[in-house]
Amino acid sequence: MSRLLFLNLFFVGILFSFTAVSVLDVSATIVCPTNFYENSGVCFPDATEVGLGNMSVFDFLQVLMNWLLGIIGVLAVIAFVISGIQYLTSAGDEKMAETAKRNMTYAIIGLVVALAGLIIVNAVAGLTGADGAVYY
Repeated sequence: MSRLLFLNLFFVGILFSFTAVSVLDVSATIVCPTNFYENSGVCFPDATEVGLGNMSVFDFLQVLMNWLLGIIGVLAVIAFVISGIQYLTSAGDEKMAETAKRNMTYAIIGLVVALAGLIIVNAVAGLTGADGAVYY
């Protein structure tokens, strides 16, 4: 019974959708509200309406890379501090001291990679003449 009811509602919905399409007046002109523009009969919001800026893709990627490299740098400094605390609290335990030294080495390598990435991104931005370079 429910299957029959579903099929009836489905076909009635299809019937009404076809009749609604045939009744529409496609020759009507489109009037978009302010801060919208019309393209092929559809109103699209301007960049000011949706809160988007007019930043180029290169500038966006540069800001994103600088932001990510800054976070990586902060995390490397935090890891360096934690490994220093591990080394201080090892209290003569050689295994724990070696683990702290290894963690400190990895933290230093991470910090060097983050700083090198920051320098490379800013150097490429300077060489390509991109304005709006973000320097930390």
